[in-house]
Amino acid sequence: MNKKALFQLSYGVYIVCSQYEENFSGCIINTTTQITAEEKPKISIAVNKENYTNKLIQKSKKANISVLLQTTPFEFIGKFGFRTGREFNKLDGTNYKMGTNKIPVITENTSAYLECSVLESIDVGTHTLFILEVDDAEILEENSVLTYDYYHNVIKGKTPPKASTYQGN
Repeated sequence: MNKKALFQLSYGVYIVCSQYEENFSGCIINTTTQITAEEKPKISIAVNKENYTNKLIQKSKKANISVLLQTTPFEFIGKFGFRTGREFNKLDGTNYKMGTNKIPVITENTSAYLECSVLESIDVGTHTLFILEVDDAEILEENSVLTYDYYHNVIKGKTPPKASTYQGN
C-alpha cells in the first residue's frame, strides 16, 4: 500500500485547546472535519492519546479550535506542536482570550475559532476521535488559512510522531 496517497486528502492546521481546573494545554492538529451544519453544527477532531491536551479534553468535555492563518510562523507552530503542555506553558507570550466556555482561545495567527462541547469520544487506536458540538464561533481575520499541503511544501514543516498523519521520516 502506498500510504503517501493519504497525503492527497485535504487538511488544515489547527490549534486545539482545553483546560481542566487550573491545567491548560493546547496542541496542533490537522484532522478537523465538519460533520453537520444544523443550528448547532457538529465537527470531529482526532487527538493523540499521549497528548496532555487529550487528557484535558476527556476531563473537561470542552475544546476550542483555532484555525491558523497561512502566514503563521513556523516557530509558532512549533510552540504548540513540538512541546508538551505538561512541561511548558504555551500561553506565555501568546495572544489569547478566554472563551465563553472558560477555555482559552488562541487569537494569535488565527483566522477563526470554534468553542465546542464534547458529545462523544471514540478510541481509534493511537488517537481519540472527539465528536464536538459547536457552541460558538467567530471570524477574526478573513485571509488564507494554513493547509497541511502548504505547511509541508512551502514552510517545509515535518509531521511529528504524534500526528494522525505521521508515516515516519
